[in-house]
Amino acid sequence: MQVIAASQFTGCASTTDKQLKTTLQQWLARPPRRVDRFILQSLLAATAIQQHVRADCGLYVASTYPARTTMASLLNSVCAEQRQPKPFEFVNSVSNAAGFHIAQQLKLNGPNLFISANAQVWQQLSLLAACDMQAGSIKQALLVFCDEDEGFTAQAVLLESSPTAYATGSDFQSLCAAIDIYSHHFSSAKNNE
Repeated sequence: MQVIAASQFTGCASTTDKQLKTTLQQWLARPPRRVDRFILQSLLAATAIQQHVRADCGLYVASTYPARTTMASLLNSVCAEQRQPKPFEFVNSVSNAAGFHIAQQLKLNGPNLFISANAQVWQQLSLLAACDMQAGSIKQALLVFCDEDEGFTAQAVLLESSPTAYATGSDFQSLCAAIDIYSHHFSSAKNNE
């Protein structure tokens, strides 16, 4: 496997959903509606490198905690207030909701998997992709990691099957050391308005 494209988006907690949507419109003529912040961040990372992605690409998404604000709102509604969850909260609380929207927007029909991340997230995602490549299920893999701890980081790496190269790296930077990374940082909402 070799890395052929990568992207990284970072921002502070004050970055608004409107800022994320506006940036996403650079790559998507019709961004999905009624998606949460986690999905927007994951979509940004994936769509920034979509020109390199083939339809049969496998998709592997990871996060330390999916849709933090959506889950908090859902748990508050159901547990604290003892109400039925809103459809938006319920649908977007499913961990693989981000993978669904990425696959839909990029028109992917390969395997689609979500995992909970830990310190070895890039090794784990690479290993999952390598297994599917060795099995002949895919020739490309899109790895996406989103973390909303103290602001946010959304990263994507596109791997392609290669008999001569093998992508290695314990973190995003070392995995992508041989290529240029598309990178974007959102400054605070006050500075952008």
